[in-house]
Amino acid sequence: DIGIAMGITGSDVSKEAADMILLDDNFASIVKGVKEGRLIFDNLKKSIAYTLSSNIPEILPFILFIVIQIPLPLTTVLILCVDLGTDMIPAISLAYERPEADIMKRKPRNSKTDKLVTARLIAFSYLQIGVIQALAGMYAYFVVMGDYGFDPDDLIGSADDYIDSDNDSFTTDDGTFDFDY
Repeated sequence: DIGIAMGITGSDVSKEAADMILLDDNFASIVKGVKEGRLIFDNLKKSIAYTLSSNIPEILPFILFIVIQIPLPLTTVLILCVDLGTDMIPAISLAYERPEADIMKRKPRNSKTDKLVTARLIAFSYLQIGVIQALAGMYAYFVVMGDYGFDPDDLIGSADDYIDSDNDSFTTDDGTFDFDY
């Protein structure tokens, strides 16, 4: 239970004792505030889920580089570009989502059990969406590398073989590819 005081017609004593002050003396403001609070909570949850889902596809190339020795698909600078260029703007845009139709029909949220980040959200972001994105990214990596003459069987265990540290070039059956920085 909370105490509510009127902002315009309420006395100073009632305003001091109240937990909430209605600045416009309109009880409909409480409903609008609850709706806005629920919308903010929902949108934050969506934004966090979107941001977490990109972690698995970004770390998988490094894991495969270490474990099965494939040439590194994404450099650290490229991952920063992906994070800043493609993760931030969509995640911020989720904050401006419109409320869902049933937002005011839901029961009040239990602040002890209904958290912003839950085990279910993490499992959904990492294990479902993240894995699908990671598999699609690695599939695209192997398809593109195959188009340039790098067979997937030849890539495994050959991270050091394709990089000549003296002149920054890759050598395949189709020729040598030089990189100018």
